[in-house]
Amino acid sequence: MDPDLGIALVIMGVGLVGAIAPLVPGPPIVWLGALYYAWRTQFHSIGYVTLALLGVLAIVGGTSDWWLSYLGARRAGASGWATLASIVGGIVGFVVLSLPGMLIGSVGGVVVVEFARHRDWRRVLRASGGYLVGWLLSTVVEVVVCLLMIGLFLLVLRA
Repeated sequence: MDPDLGIALVIMGVGLVGAIAPLVPGPPIVWLGALYYAWRTQFHSIGYVTLALLGVLAIVGGTSDWWLSYLGARRAGASGWATLASIVGGIVGFVVLSLPGMLIGSVGGVVVVEFARHRDWRRVLRASGGYLVGWLLSTVVEVVVCLLMIGLFLLVLRA
């Protein structure tokens, strides 16, 4: 195997694993693997159009945790303030308790704001559950996008 292809595939593998880990932008790392290979082969095997398409996929997949968590929370009745509190809570949780704290803090932010607004635990649990479902769905989206990007990369190489 070509050493540059091997390095690119290792980078892409890190991106695929990163799609599952919180705070690791999996799809952009997969894109960097494709960029590395394109650069090393002087853009002969992987051209600018392929890199642009992979870049769009990387942006969609890499930002899915933001917009899917937001949409999940909003669909379940959370306010805009609650979704903002989830971001702040996630940052604080990450600083205090690392990766598990990020998720705890994000959900906690939704819970605190929604309870202050409604004083109704059913609404609070529904809103925080919506956030959690959106976040879990975003992980699935990131993995699928990474696999799609790697498949497209390999397909273009075969052609």
